[in-house]
Amino acid sequence: MNNTTLRNVLIGALGVLILLLIVAAVLVLQDNRETAVEPTANTIADLATDVPVTETAVPASPTVLPPAVVEILPTNTPPPSPTATATLPPTETPPPANTATAVPPTNVPPPTAVPVTNTPVPPTNTPTPSGPQPTNANGLVGQSFVLQDWRTSLTPGGQIWYEWRVGNTSGAGVPYSTIGVMPRRNGQDVVAWYQNNWGGNNDVMPPEGLSWPSWMSIPEAGDYTLRLVVCFDGFQTCLNGGGTFHTLSQEIPISIR
Repeated sequence: MNNTTLRNVLIGALGVLILLLIVAAVLVLQDNRETAVEPTANTIADLATDVPVTETAVPASPTVLPPAVVEILPTNTPPPSPTATATLPPTETPPPANTATAVPPTNVPPPTAVPVTNTPVPPTNTPTPSGPQPTNANGLVGQSFVLQDWRTSLTPGGQIWYEWRVGNTSGAGVPYSTIGVMPRRNGQDVVAWYQNNWGGNNDVMPPEGLSWPSWMSIPEAGDYTLRLVVCFDGFQTCLNGGGTFHTLSQEIPISIR
């Protein structure tokens, strides 16, 4: 017998021995359980005789209860009847006296027709603007023109300060020759005293327009008007009075004293 066979026989014998030990242990446990579950009659008798004789139940003496208290409940007393209040009879208000209503006479002559008079409607005194009126000059429009009174001296040769803004409605650059302020006296432009503010350099008004503050002077006393103007006919031609000045603002009256 070689070593392999001997080892297999020993392993088998060991397995059988373990199985037998398990079976024996199971049988012993079952026997002990049955013995513990079945109590004998003697044991039951012993348990019953262990009760002492002195613990025999004795009927308790009757408990004396206190005398009953009789509470007399109040009887149903009917509520007092309401005292009748004497109701005064309503006062009779006498009906209003019949006031006689004057009946207009039936035969009333019709009203006399008043002849219609043709009253003339007074005319509205709307003054007609005098002097040149603002216009749109090649897309250029005056948006503002005011005097700066706080630093203006209305004296011969004094500084007359102003500020203006010109808008461009064309949407593109507009070439011009000169933009400035024109004095006017007795209904006539005084071109010799015209104050140029922009011009003489191939100027073009940008699409966003232009604003500018400046000043001018008038050498002689008198009543004048000032207005913003633009000219397109060449710089020197405009300054020499040969061009057309287009009005961009209302006139501002001043008095030089």
